[in-house]
Parts: sequence; structure tokens; C-alpha cells
Amino acid sequence: MKYWIALLASLALLPLTGPVAADERWYQVEVLVFARNQNPGGEHWRLDVRPDYPRDQAIIYRDSGASLPDDADTPHRNALRNGAWQALSEGNLTLNGMRRQMESSGEFRSLFHSAWRQPMRERNQSLPIMIQGGRQLPPDPALYRAADAVQGDGNADTDTPPAFDGRPQYELQGTLTLSVSRFLHVDPNLWLARDDSSGQRYYVDMRQSRRMRSGELHYIDHPLFGMVIKITR
Repeated sequence: MKYWIALLASLALLPLTGPVAADERWYQVEVLVFARNQNPGGEHWRLDVRPDYPRDQAIIYRDSGASLPDDADTPHRNALRNGAWQALSEGNLTLNGMRRQMESSGEFRSLFHSAWRQPMRERNQSLPIMIQGGRQLPPDPALYRAADAVQGDGNADTDTPPAFDGRPQYELQGTLTLSVSRFLHVDPNLWLARDDSSGQRYYVDMRQSRRMRSGELHYIDHPLFGMVIKITR
């Protein structure tokens, strides 16, 4: 009996750094992003806008596993070791029926659909999560020109997209910032690449902060693409 009392007392002195930490609230996140197959009539988009999101400060989400930025703090590193931001199996996806119905209509095409679990923190303590999906695209000459301009004079160019680093580019790229205070909050900074009738590439963005409750299904819309998200405690 004394042994178990001593063991429990020693455990009580250990810091809680995993999913069981008292100040951590873990949630399951499921995200479905889709594109409209047809451009809506009457809409015009700027051709000089380039993706702008904090890639260097983001958690990079991949099906094979997530990676953290070099300066990520200890709670984020502990969460990653405990399985945060790891893609869940197909059986954990609750929006499969919705995705199949949308795709069968011929009006929509899925760009990204995945689910993971993570702890939620206050907004000022949360790292954005970088996602990408859809078709892989040929390199955008405008991105190369912007990068060359920076290398040429050594000065930062405000038009240079943080997303450019020579890696393959996809139709969908950007970040989601998820946080919690009294409510859950999702802040997408997503960019969709399209080509106009002359073959010139342009980008449209989705930046709509949304407040939600656990278990609610939320739809964030744009004329060219949309996102469905569900966060469950």
C-alpha cells in the first residue's frame, strides 16, 4: 500500500506534456475543400495577386505525417509526439458521403479531404496548419520572376509569395489556423489557382474567420471553391 502511495505521489510531481495534460483540449478536425468545375458568370479576378500565407511559421500537414517549424514551442512538439496532426484512416472520415454526392453531381471536384486530432490553444498560441491538394500544376513563371527579383537586388519584394520555394505547386494551398477560447475558431487563408481562357494563371483566396461549436458542421463559401469543416471534442 505504501508503495502505491509513493508511486502516485511521484507521478503527481511529473509535468503533464501529452494529450492528458490538464490544460489541453484535444479535438478531431475534418476538412473537405472542393472546387467548382465551372467559373460563375459575371465574376472578374485580379491577375496580379499571388499566394500570401505564413508558410515558414506553419505546421506542414501531409498524409505521411506532419512537421513543425524549427522554432515551434515545447507544447507543439509534445503534441506531435503524442499523435497530433497525423492523418486518420478512411474509417474516421464522416464527410465521405457528402464528398461522393458532390462529386457525382459533376459540379464539384474534391481538392482536399482529411481528418486529424490535435490540442486546441488560444489564438495567439496556435500555429497555422499548411495544407495543399488538387492537381499538381506546372511552375508559375510569375513566381519565378518574383523570386529572381529578390535574388537580383538582395532586397525583400513585398510581392514575393512566401509559398515559392521550388517545390511542386498544387491547385490548393494555404493555411488553417484553429484555436479555442470561449468558442472554437477557424481562420482559413486558402488560395486556389485557376487559368483564364488565355492560359494565364490567377489566384483567388478564402479568408473568412468563423466561430463555431464542437460537433457543428460549417460551410465556408467562395464563388470558385468552398470548405466544409467539422471539429469535435
